Parts: sequence; structure tokens; C-alpha cells
Amino acid sequence: MKSANFYGETGLNRMAERRTDSAWLQSLAAGTDAVLIPIWRTRNLIAQNANNPEAVRLSALHINDILDDKSFLIFLGYQDGVPHFSIDLSHMDEPHEHPALKETGEFTDIRDIGLDLPREDGGLLAYSRAIAQWHKTHRFCGRCGHPSVPRDGGHMRLCTNANCKTQHFPRTDMAVIMLVSSGDKIILGRKKEWSKDRFSILAGFVEPGETLEGAVAREVMEEVGIPITNVRYHSSQPWPFPSNLMLGFFAEAESETINITDDELAEARWFTREELLDEANAYAEKPHSVSIARRLIAEWALGIEP
Repeated sequence: MKSANFYGETGLNRMAERRTDSAWLQSLAAGTDAVLIPIWRTRNLIAQNANNPEAVRLSALHINDILDDKSFLIFLGYQDGVPHFSIDLSHMDEPHEHPALKETGEFTDIRDIGLDLPREDGGLLAYSRAIAQWHKTHRFCGRCGHPSVPRDGGHMRLCTNANCKTQHFPRTDMAVIMLVSSGDKIILGRKKEWSKDRFSILAGFVEPGETLEGAVAREVMEEVGIPITNVRYHSSQPWPFPSNLMLGFFAEAESETINITDDELAEARWFTREELLDEANAYAEKPHSVSIARRLIAEWALGIEP
């Protein structure tokens, strides 16, 4: 198997088969070895240890100090035999002033420091960020409009309407991201809001009733007007901004004529392998981006394909 992309490793056994056992979850949270991962308004609590950031893991002693009637625990799973929970503190205006959180770290956007985190910390924080965001945006039942409440360790929300009781589960939006080549060159695009020297491979969301391969072909045609063939899967990446799963592909162009039809793109052009080789070698020596896009470009330039 290919090595996991950034945010794809957590070291967790999610114990999904036990999430419906509320008594078991309560006993874990009350245990002396439980670990708490705080999150606040899409930011994770990070400790800077000799300029090496890592996730702050609060001990079980802090759970009762932090837990209140506006928050709840989300069971993440077991890591190294220890139960891990996350808690969203977004209702607090100044969480760093809470006695249990003082001098523990700073709430930070993991996009700013992702590469510097231990890989399992990055995955753990991305996981907690994504599920916390889902709870924020699904506080009401999408079927009847009544409030919903968390259940199953935070992995389901139940409608409180006795005549509805619909169960809602965390949503992940699938997106395809594809490197399209023609011989010794690939096509890269630049969004209108990007700087003049920033280009990347093409990407877009999967539509209902669509295969992944179909989504790849449609998005390339929509964005640059090029038909493709030989679509090959590479790998996937959880992308918690807010809650996507990026599915990476290689594909081959059947034409080299670019016709931009996507309003998001300012320009698109072909880049040769030679133009990208220095960047690819630098990335292979030491990755400098958490994005799957950079990995696909580097592996293609170095001749590493599925």
C-alpha cells in the first residue's frame, strides 16, 4: 500500500462497534487514563515544545473541569491503549483563560503548522476538527427542523421530535483531484484569487449519481475543455477544511487545446517535467506541503505512477 497522505494517520482504533454503549463511554470518560483533545472555533490546542508543535492532550482530571451544559465529549477512539475524547469549546469567548487550559498551549489553525506536527497528531487534530464542524452545522434535523442531540459518542445526532427521531451521521463531501498529463507535460490551473505564480492540478466535487471516474472526466472538461482517458486512482486524503475526502487520480489528455470554461480559473497551461523536476526533488527529500496535489505532481515528475 502507498503511504498515507497528511491527515490520514491517527494511530486510533475508533472502536465504532462500541459507540452505541453509552454506559461504556461514560466509564471511559470517568477513567483516570482518559485523554481530552480540545478544539475552539476550528482551531486546535497546540503546545510548542522547543519549536516542535504537538497536540495538547489533557488528562482525565480536566474533563469535569471543562465539561459544562454547553459542551459534550466526542469519542475519538483508542490510541496506544488510551481512550481519547475531543471537546468543542467554541461557546467560550476566551478559552485560554480557563484554569484548566492556562499555559497548556495556543489554539492554532493546523493548516499553518501541519507539516511540523507529528503525523499522527495531524491526523488526530484533523479528525476532531472535522467532526466538531459537523456538529456545528447540524444542530437541527434536516427532515423536520427540530433540534437534534448528539448520540453514539458524538458520531450521530438524533432528532428530538418524537414523531421524527431521524438519525443523522457525520457528512464527508467527496472531491476528486487529478493530474492530467500529455506525454512529458501536465496541465496546471490558477484560480482568480491566487497569486500569479501559484498553480495546481485540477479538482472538483463528486455529484450525486456519479462515479469517481466520471467526476474526473467531467471536471477536467468543465474546467479546461479537454477530454481524458486512462483514469488511474492514486490515493485519498482526509481534508478537514471543512470536511472533504480528496480522491487523487492520474489521467491522460486526448487533446492539448485548452479552453477555460470555469469561472474560478484565471488561467491554465501546460508545464513540462523539466520545469517541475527541481520542485519534485525538493519535495521527495522533505515534503513541504500537506496537500495531496503536491504529492501527485512530485511523483509524476519523478516517474512514480500507479
